[in-house]
Amino acid sequence: MRRVLLLHGLGNNSSIWSGLAGHWRQDVRIHAPDLPWHGGGIPQWRHETDSARLVGEAIDDVPGGADLIVAHSFTSVVLLELLSRRAAAGDPLDLPGVVLVNPFYRASADDFHWDMIAPTLRSFPETLAESLRLRSLDRPIDPALREDMARRLTEWIGPYGWLRFFDTYLRTPLFQVALVRTPCLVIGGALDASAPASDALALAGRMPAAEALILPDSGHFPMLERPGWFADTVHAFLDRTPEPIGPGAGI
Repeated sequence: MRRVLLLHGLGNNSSIWSGLAGHWRQDVRIHAPDLPWHGGGIPQWRHETDSARLVGEAIDDVPGGADLIVAHSFTSVVLLELLSRRAAAGDPLDLPGVVLVNPFYRASADDFHWDMIAPTLRSFPETLAESLRLRSLDRPIDPALREDMARRLTEWIGPYGWLRFFDTYLRTPLFQVALVRTPCLVIGGALDASAPASDALALAGRMPAAEALILPDSGHFPMLERPGWFADTVHAFLDRTPEPIGPGAGI
């Protein structure tokens, strides 16, 4: 049995993965916790300044250890921070593989400029609205109501929550990603209006054991837009990672 840990992004929760339920193989056991920055947990988390530590706790909570970690959006960056931090300290995480989905990443501080702040801020509620749309395809929500729901969720996350995200993004040039030897698949979407596909390409290009996969017809939520493809891609990457050897193997 292979154990896969699924980590949702900011303002979402574990249900973001629910559309994949019928696509997983029987030899895969899924762990999908609600992270501290899920929609209902924002008030307790918004002043947290070390989200990487919290991701580490989620990894430690997987019984027998994770064979693969799939992290989306904001959380993919937090996981990248944890991987880089541990590698730089000479204590790398013992992980067979990771999948970073629609990550935010810039290789140089000079890649950030003042004029990008307003568009990044403006795209935030638009991305939340797109998540709501994709999750309600069976029972469509009126567009005006959907926009109102996204705006209210944005207000719930608030300036502190958004700044936690943007501060993490701004620090990505400081992550020593070249030291991370964990096999990594970086997935980006050419139609992603919030996390540019160029970020995924730049990140994969700087990690020694990473490869990029850019979907030409996908946005920020490939697990919702193309669930069958997404599960197949995770299975294929999982099959290329080594089987664990030790007391927890096969449990």
